[in-house]
Amino acid sequence: MHGTHKNPEFFPDPEKLDPTRFEGSGPLPFTFVPFGRGPRMCVGKEYARIQILVFLHNLVTKFRLIKVNPNEKVVYNPGPIPVEGLRVYLKPRQK
Repeated sequence: MHGTHKNPEFFPDPEKLDPTRFEGSGPLPFTFVPFGRGPRMCVGKEYARIQILVFLHNLVTKFRLIKVNPNEKVVYNPGPIPVEGLRVYLKPRQK
C-alpha cells in the first residue's frame, strides 16, 4: 500500500491530510486500497465490517430516528440528497 498511498504521482503531497482528493471520481482504481488485496489483506477488515454491522443493528433496533424537519426538501444529483443533511433526533424505543 505504501507504494501507491504515498506515491506523489497518484496523490500530490501524500503526507498531507486532504480528504478532497477523494471527491468527484476519486483516485484511480487500485491506487487506494485501505485493506489490501490477496494473501496480505488486512486481518482487521472483517472485524471492522462486523463492528459497523453491530453498531447499525443496535442503532436501528434500540432507537427511533425522527426527522428534525419533516418537510425537508430533497434534490436529485443524480441520487437523492437531503437539502439540510437529514438531521434526526434519536429517541430510545419503548420496550
